[in-house]
Amino acid sequence: MEFIFTDPATDFSSGLQVITDYHQDFLARGTKLVGLAEKIKKQGISESLANQCMNMYCHYSHASILHHKDEEEALFPLLVEQSSLIIGMMERLIMDHEEIEESWADLAKRISHPEKITNFDHFLHLTIEFEKILREHLTREDEDFIPQIKKILTADQLQKAGEKMANLRHLTA
Repeated sequence: MEFIFTDPATDFSSGLQVITDYHQDFLARGTKLVGLAEKIKKQGISESLANQCMNMYCHYSHASILHHKDEEEALFPLLVEQSSLIIGMMERLIMDHEEIEESWADLAKRISHPEKITNFDHFLHLTIEFEKILREHLTREDEDFIPQIKKILTADQLQKAGEKMANLRHLTA
């Protein structure tokens, strides 16, 4: 079976739209990821569940990296001359990215080799922890950071951020 990454973002006309598309995808997919781990705990690993693990691995391995690059390389540079509040928010979000990547690395070791998942309780624990860290980060961005971005950045700046995000994927906006 072939596993192909499908980018959650389809509209790169605004960097804010790309961020929103990713957040919605991560929230929905996180629920499915935990549900998958719960099924594995109840039923053990099957071919169908192994394929779902590989699909999740493929998606998160690409999406997390792209999303963090979108923010750190396309959006944050537009905000570096802003207030100390914004700088502090960006520093916190970068620390979150590191924590998310560390948590994903632990989970990825297992989900990328579903046939080797033998401790179902531990796998579920790692999955819940990863999803929790990611969800808290997304909430911080959605409730605190994005409202600030909307106040600070112009439509032109958001368009440039979207173009940069498209360029990170070797696309044109």
